[in-house]
Amino acid sequence: MKSKVIILGAGLTGCAAARECSMKGYDVTIVEKNAFLGGGCHTFFWGGHPYTEGPRQLFVANDRIFNYINDIVPMKYFSAYYDTYIEKDRSFYSFPIHWDDIQLMPDKDKILKELSELPEVNNATNLEDGWINAVGPTLYEKYVNTYTKKMWGIKDNKEFSGLQWSLKGEAIQYGDRKVGYEKGNTLHAYPIEETGYNRFFEYCVKDAQVILNKEIKKVDLEKRAVYIEDETLYADIIISTIALDDLMNKEYGELRYRGRDFYPIILPVEHIFPNGHQYIYYPNQEEYTRIVEYKAFTGHKAKDTLIVLEIPSQNNKLYTYCNLESEKQKAQKYLDNLPRHVYSIGNIGSYQYLTMGDCFEMVWSLMERL
Repeated sequence: MKSKVIILGAGLTGCAAARECSMKGYDVTIVEKNAFLGGGCHTFFWGGHPYTEGPRQLFVANDRIFNYINDIVPMKYFSAYYDTYIEKDRSFYSFPIHWDDIQLMPDKDKILKELSELPEVNNATNLEDGWINAVGPTLYEKYVNTYTKKMWGIKDNKEFSGLQWSLKGEAIQYGDRKVGYEKGNTLHAYPIEETGYNRFFEYCVKDAQVILNKEIKKVDLEKRAVYIEDETLYADIIISTIALDDLMNKEYGELRYRGRDFYPIILPVEHIFPNGHQYIYYPNQEEYTRIVEYKAFTGHKAKDTLIVLEIPSQNNKLYTYCNLESEKQKAQKYLDNLPRHVYSIGNIGSYQYLTMGDCFEMVWSLMERL
């Protein structure tokens, strides 16, 4: 008789886990509160334009990650260009901060003086000091201070340890402005099909029992029971990708999460961003943090274009506060007290900040332990 596996959450990590468990011969059931597969990586359509809730390019560090999706949904490599609008300067610059843009800034002399006085070693233990030690106070104010506070709903950037959510490689870039195609050993990739990753998710769960649009009411980890709206499911193994504190009924306290609201807007022009550019970041007093033009990912052809505004909110759980030491310790307590037959993986399930490739690696690592 096959061992039964219940997977909680049918986002990217949950779907990949369903595929791998089915291939190992488990009897798999996957439960999802939404009416669709793929979570934030699911492709929706607005005005005929495909988009995801947040750009979901695959950061490819090795052939295994690329081929894992490409064998089912053909992928393409592309170059990524990020821009930022600095209201104080009334100018658009590239992001990460680029040396050539500094030469165009009205306060260039002040910035260059600050750069010449930077410490040789950046020993900062929090995000604010780390950035100031890396680029000086003026560039920190332009690019980072307000953006980070509104993104995370905090009053002081010193609350965050490290620089995990900010620095992309070196603090100041030189030469080629591309963030994508090739940066070190990492490439950017995205599905060729307009439905994005959707067919990949469908393939992953083809051998599983799929329960969509059902809220998980409670999980009894000791009994290995999952209570959904109208039935109770039992399993030998539970693999969870939902929030750790929800999984364990907030036994050790509520964990902090941050979400985003997404507003799709159709505009009557074929393209609105410079050719090949996908993002504009807004580190000023405006409510939104980023605008994305999705044609630059999807390759969709139309006489009009789709942009999506992203506004930080508490309406969903997309990001963890894993750089807050108090939250990190609390999450670790949850992880340390999971029963042997329960595994919690993925961004929210492990309370980490992971790329898509990281999530696949986590699934493969779990399969080696089962």
